[in-house]
Amino acid sequence: MVSALQDVVLGDRYERNIDLLAAAVVFVGTFVAYATGMFAVDGGLVFLPVDATVVGLVVAAGIGYRQSALLGAWVTLFVAYFAFFAEWAFLSLPGRPLTDKLAFLFEPTSLGLAAVASVVLGTTAFAVGHFFRKVVEYVRGAQ
Repeated sequence: MVSALQDVVLGDRYERNIDLLAAAVVFVGTFVAYATGMFAVDGGLVFLPVDATVVGLVVAAGIGYRQSALLGAWVTLFVAYFAFFAEWAFLSLPGRPLTDKLAFLFEPTSLGLAAVASVVLGTTAFAVGHFFRKVVEYVRGAQ
């Protein structure tokens, strides 16, 4: 039982490396998308940015479809949020000292909310991707 749970959460070494690569691509892509204006925040109080959430959910569902590690789904969603915070801290707060920008980036409440949302939404997206994989396998087997 412990081994099965460990396999679902951690996966194998090769899959973890693929998931880390996906997380790096998500971080860079989300950061660049916000920096270039491809993704935008409409204003108001932003708890979880919609565009970053969608990117993270799509990649987390893909990780579930690949039957990789649940941890990878959590990390990819978290780095999407972190990329938004990084873009906001370093490019959208001009004239602030570096210490203020770093304090904003590593603010515990935002990181905690992003972590909780990453676990909840990442698990859901992973499960949807995994379920979709099972449906595809069932349909292919029925033909």
